[in-house]
Amino acid sequence: MEEKDRIGWLGKAWIAGVFAYAVVRALIVWPTLGEYGVSPVIFLIIDVGTAWPYAYGQVRVVQAARDQEWSSVQLWSVVTLISFIAPYVYIAGAGSGEMPLLAWIVIGGLMTLLGVASLIRIVRQIRAPEPVATK
Repeated sequence: MEEKDRIGWLGKAWIAGVFAYAVVRALIVWPTLGEYGVSPVIFLIIDVGTAWPYAYGQVRVVQAARDQEWSSVQLWSVVTLISFIAPYVYIAGAGSGEMPLLAWIVIGGLMTLLGVASLIRIVRQIRAPEPVATK
């Protein structure tokens, strides 16, 4: 594996944090959206299943942008975007006819907030000096 393809400890910590957040989010979905046709088990499988490609994709977008490898930035951006929206697409499909307007507003707000926060995080990391590698 090339040096630029390695994920440092910050990248690994980010991936672990996103995975843990996916589990917590599934636990929140269980009591709040379960009654509207959203299966917490299916949501958990989708959310946890997409957590790694989402977090890894973000790390790779930053690496590729720093290396000015724009085709890799595009590829990993698509992976990150699909991984980010997949759980929300499931919620929209499973709970489409039953969820109240307030639930849609909260979900849309969270999706927007988390998406913007992720984008800001990626841009800041691209612009930040690379951390010193320690072994």
